[in-house]
Amino acid sequence: MSYERLFNRLGVLALFLALVVVAGVAGWHALLHTYAGAWAHQPEDADWLLPEASRQLIADSLGDIEGAVVDHRITLLSSARIGRQLEAEPNQPRVNVAPPTTPRAWLDWQFVRHAAGVDDELQVFDVYASRLLRQIKAMAAAYRADVFARDAVYSSDGKLDEKATTEFVANADVVELAARSDGRLTPVISVHPARADALAVIERWADAGVRDVAWWPIAQRIDLAGASARAAYAVMAEHDMRLHTRVGGGRKTDRLQGAVAPDELRAALDAGVRITVSIGDVAGDGGDVMQALFTLLRVPAYRERLTISLDGVLSGKRAETVLIPLLQHPQFFDRLSYASGYPRSALAGAVDLGRLADRGFIDRASIAPLRAIYDVNPLLFVFVTLRQIHLPTTGLALPAAVFERPGGS
Repeated sequence: MSYERLFNRLGVLALFLALVVVAGVAGWHALLHTYAGAWAHQPEDADWLLPEASRQLIADSLGDIEGAVVDHRITLLSSARIGRQLEAEPNQPRVNVAPPTTPRAWLDWQFVRHAAGVDDELQVFDVYASRLLRQIKAMAAAYRADVFARDAVYSSDGKLDEKATTEFVANADVVELAARSDGRLTPVISVHPARADALAVIERWADAGVRDVAWWPIAQRIDLAGASARAAYAVMAEHDMRLHTRVGGGRKTDRLQGAVAPDELRAALDAGVRITVSIGDVAGDGGDVMQALFTLLRVPAYRERLTISLDGVLSGKRAETVLIPLLQHPQFFDRLSYASGYPRSALAGAVDLGRLADRGFIDRASIAPLRAIYDVNPLLFVFVTLRQIHLPTTGLALPAAVFERPGGS
């Protein structure tokens, strides 16, 4: 074989390999666009791109809101920010979380980052914060939000378990972001109650003006009725702090699942702690979880301390298992609080408008205008969509107070 023919064949092979790589990259981007973040425009483009029908939905959603829309759950993404600490908590171990190793968890990790507009792993915090604040600033009305930290996993004897920590956001990061948000964001710290310094740290944050603490009992392996949690409740109650936590199902590790029953909230409620509770996945029709929450709300001593957060209620089957029972009990509307659950709510498939229309939650004519809103501002999209929701076959919808009331109080 001549050198010329060999070089020609090598050239064809190189071209073929290049085309395979290009096709792979194009396929990956198509996958991200379809299942991660399908938005194509920037929040500042809304005035130029939104059709009149979308503008009308936004105006209708804001028409009866007095003051600011209040979003009670936005989370940051785990990121490595070495050396960024605050004097209020100089010793919080900063865990650098690596991407998951199982295929499904790895895809979820990538999808959520893409949905949040993050394409540079070295600048996750800054890129994420920038896009989040741009969405908030582009709103047609004032918008305020709680932004959540997430502490690491600790064993019952107070030892840090880095291997089990699949997500971590330092308290210093949310406090810093809130300080740079011109009053648009409020920090929600996360202090695992099993930490040796937990009580002192919670008290220091309370003295610094922070009034919100977040726990993920399944993922962080927190026993809500355990001795360390009860000790933390005493400090929270003394300083009038609110606990944000979850009931229902959730992820413990990449493979293990768990569930928290609403009755596990009683220890905190009995201690005088105010609670905002999100609802995870529920088994069957969700009746056991929802009825248990309603039972707690019927106890006079608990009612004013317990608020149900609406983050995630539009996702998957939760519209039927969680949202319908909530809409069927208007006597508890004053105990509901709006929460977007961003950035997970920005995933392209997080809110299936076609499914919501098929089941009678929204009018089919609103699908296209809502999709246009998602295309420029996913955070605004969640708010407007939830304002369009009504109990199937009725006109019963969530009142404006659910979206504007600070803290559900």
